[in-house]
Amino acid sequence: MDTDDSGTEGGPSRPLPARTSEVLRELAYAEGERISFRELLLVLRHRAFGFTMLVFALPCCLPMPPGIPTICGFALVIISLNLIAVRRRLWLPSAIADRSIARADLRRIVHRLLPYLQWLERLCRPRLTALTEPVGKVFIGLVVLVLGFIMILPIPLIGNIPPGAATAVIAIGVTERDGLVVLIGLVTAAAAVAVAGAATWAAIHEIVKLVTS
Repeated sequence: MDTDDSGTEGGPSRPLPARTSEVLRELAYAEGERISFRELLLVLRHRAFGFTMLVFALPCCLPMPPGIPTICGFALVIISLNLIAVRRRLWLPSAIADRSIARADLRRIVHRLLPYLQWLERLCRPRLTALTEPVGKVFIGLVVLVLGFIMILPIPLIGNIPPGAATAVIAIGVTERDGLVVLIGLVTAAAAVAVAGAATWAAIHEIVKLVTS
């Protein structure tokens, strides 16, 4: 599925709310028991890259049932490859685009995280925009590629929450064209990689102890 980052996706045009949090709230409380990722992308249009990163990162910011972080991680890997390839249209395979999430689960995620998103949005404004332009997006894509692979892995203890949070911050920065927030997200990403590495090493160490004892 292709979604145009410039807002030329087919279908009737309608104005989008000014802020990412407003779009999320609108989607969460719309009619229907479930919403597919394809429907989400059609609504997002010109926000496609940053907002789609955010949509797939948010579930990993909270404890989720097994399987969801893996799906989100795969989706983020594909989104990152779109960024690295400097694509103007966001492409997701139908296997991901046609998957759906219960509207009640989306409302729960939005309810838990909306205050933090709104706080971050109050700090956002267009600045250091080179980081949100094509060359900067290539670097962002490389970072999100690593974070996506970490989310796919069965990381013990706090699992996928650190890379999910880092990706969410980066996504807000991209959506709001705020390079400073992107930089904060990149620093958070470095910390997330370190935490994931330490957790994995600790788990391997415990397994070796059990095997050799």
